[in-house]
Order: sequence, then C-alpha cells, then structure tokens
Amino acid sequence: MKHEKSCGTIIIDQNKVLVIGVKDDEGRLFWSFPKGHQEDVESDMETAIRETREEVGLETEIIDEKPIYASHLIHDGTAVKDIYLFLAKITGGEIKPQEGEVEQVQWVDFEEADKYFSDYYKDAWSEAKKRKM
Repeated sequence: MKHEKSCGTIIIDQNKVLVIGVKDDEGRLFWSFPKGHQEDVESDMETAIRETREEVGLETEIIDEKPIYASHLIHDGTAVKDIYLFLAKITGGEIKPQEGEVEQVQWVDFEEADKYFSDYYKDAWSEAKKRKM
C-alpha cells in the first residue's frame, strides 16, 4: 500500500490548543492540526514549522523533538497518510488562515478538544496531553 507523509504541530498555549478546520474530499469540515507534505530537503521538524507558518501564519519552535504519530486511510482506502506531529510553542506571527486550504483557525479549551477530533487525531491529542502534563 502506498504511504504519504505529513508533518505538523500541536500548539498548546494557556490551556488551549490551536485547531484548524479543513474540508475533506467530500467537502465536509473536519478538525485537524496545522500540517502538510514534506519537501525534498526538509527534516520532519522543518516541515512542521514551515507548514504551520503557511497554514496559520504563526512562527513556532518545536519543544519536544519526539513526534506524535497518527495515520489514516486516504484516497478511498488505497493509501495511508502517516502524520508526524510535534509539540510546539508560538514565537511570532499572527493567525491568518491559508486561503484555499484552511477554512477556520481557532483556540479550543484543553478540556473540550476531544470533541473536535476524529479517532486518529483523538489518539494524537491524548498523547499530547500526557506529554504536556
């Protein structure tokens, strides 16, 4: 089975987590973390930082170099998306959703975030909460 790789960040600030609303292939909104595909010469962390800047306008610094892994089937079950997420903190920038990619960006209360995610992101969020505590 084919694999596609994405890297991104989980940003927690003052008991809130940054989430993005994006549309799936059927046009339905779902909640995720800022992430995207790796370019040839980038490390996983470089990709995560670049994609966060592109998708939400924020400059970040990785605070935990051990990625949180998530995966799910894509392209009608013909491929797997491997997702590597890093805990990060904001170092600059302003929230600005990437036009044509990101529908919404919002801060969600730490305790409420579970409601926003599908199964594979719930597992990643659960791991992020353990590391943050």
